[in-house]
Amino acid sequence: MLSSLRSFRRPLRSFRPVLLAAALLGTGIAHAAGAEALHGPVIDKIRSSGTIVLGYRESALPFSFADDKGQPAGYAVDLCLRAAEGARQALGLKDLKVRWMPLTPQNRIPAIVNGLVDLDCAPNTNTLERQKQVAFSVSHYVSTVRMLVRADAGIDSLEDLRGKTVVTSAGSTGDRHVRRLKGQYGYRDVYAKDHGESFLLLESGRAQAFVMDDVLLAGLRARAKDPSQFVIVGPALSVEQNALMLSKADPAWKRLVDETLAGVYRGPQIEALQQRWFQKPIGGRGINLALAPSAEVREAWKHPSDAVTE
Repeated sequence: MLSSLRSFRRPLRSFRPVLLAAALLGTGIAHAAGAEALHGPVIDKIRSSGTIVLGYRESALPFSFADDKGQPAGYAVDLCLRAAEGARQALGLKDLKVRWMPLTPQNRIPAIVNGLVDLDCAPNTNTLERQKQVAFSVSHYVSTVRMLVRADAGIDSLEDLRGKTVVTSAGSTGDRHVRRLKGQYGYRDVYAKDHGESFLLLESGRAQAFVMDDVLLAGLRARAKDPSQFVIVGPALSVEQNALMLSKADPAWKRLVDETLAGVYRGPQIEALQQRWFQKPIGGRGINLALAPSAEVREAWKHPSDAVTE
């Protein structure tokens, strides 16, 4: 079974038991009988320490965020917990402790590369550039990069950004689009430390547009005091394959994670997870994104792949 430890950066309350029983995982991966055959730097560290370190975001709802009690929660967090349970079974461990580390778009890759985190539970976009440093699981979601603006701002397209301030989170996929298009559309660019700060700049009027994955923008809008004040507009700047992020140095660990996720996708769990985090009220405020899975998302579940679509 899994248990939790404190986060590296600050103490967290005991994590609630959201893992399903092993019999419900249906992953089809090798278990105790083949445990000794599984080796790699990440796998060996998990086996010897009896601990897995999971990264998460504090404001990337509904994928990864700190809930009303300060606990890691979300769609990608739940998938990570299933991967952790898959690791426990595959390595033949009686117990596996979970340690949580809050990360930002800026420090997530160094945390993986330096071995501080075994698996990053967030809407990480799989890109060819990032693949030079880290590996990605099979995709768990597909999103598009667009803009969040105030409903009364009169901004509908990139042309409307001239002379205005555009914010995104440093180190995110929105970051590269904002830098790439700045010269063409003549706006000022600002880079916040995380999605929560980016939205605060938009909400306070210090920025007029926030560029990011549409589902993350929908989550931030849903948490606003008055969600009707904000709209998602503009063209799709790119189609993003969202995945869990892990070390390139351990192919066996990636295979184990991929096979666990593929097992989840084959069963009824994935529909239940999608409904829980995208189509039902979340948290004490009852935030509801009301987002049904797109054809692209269903295709990612039907044919698990770590291919890039940029």
